[in-house]
Amino acid sequence: MPENGWRAAVRPVDLLSDSALIRPLISGLPLRFHFVVELWHDKFFADGLVDRATWSLILFQEPLSGEYRMTYSWDPQAEDWFISLTDAAAALERWYRTPLQAPGGGGGTYYYEASLEVEILSLGDLDELEHWLRGEVGSGDEPGGGGVFGALGRGVKRLFIRLIGLSARKYGARSEPFRP
Repeated sequence: MPENGWRAAVRPVDLLSDSALIRPLISGLPLRFHFVVELWHDKFFADGLVDRATWSLILFQEPLSGEYRMTYSWDPQAEDWFISLTDAAAALERWYRTPLQAPGGGGGTYYYEASLEVEILSLGDLDELEHWLRGEVGSGDEPGGGGVFGALGRGVKRLFIRLIGLSARKYGARSEPFRP
């Protein structure tokens, strides 16, 4: 990390080698990869959160062409297309440099914590997420909107997806403590 100015970079590995994720993807359900990276200041009694960055990737297979499409939360208009699952996996498993600024020279010990949640989305979840990324907020009156019944319906749907075995996978890592 000193070579990149103590800025965090993460690289997911072997995510698409899990058949429990590949089967739903090939069946037409999108996968959401949600990254969280936090910079912590190691203090004697209680560590302090300095900064946090989050971003998501959505990967799904187009049913007619069989190609894979990946979209990015930091640029909802950008998308990449891949002919094979191997190509999509290679693109997913690249290094992601976080937007977090390196800790200042104020002294002390710091560390990074990174987490990744891989979630299988329903097609309705994907539509809702794409609307949200474009800044479109529901009024709560339409199905899937922001009302109480819409939220309750989404919660029941997510519970059902997890009960039938389409649950989320969670991964985490922590850097070694360092002094910038």
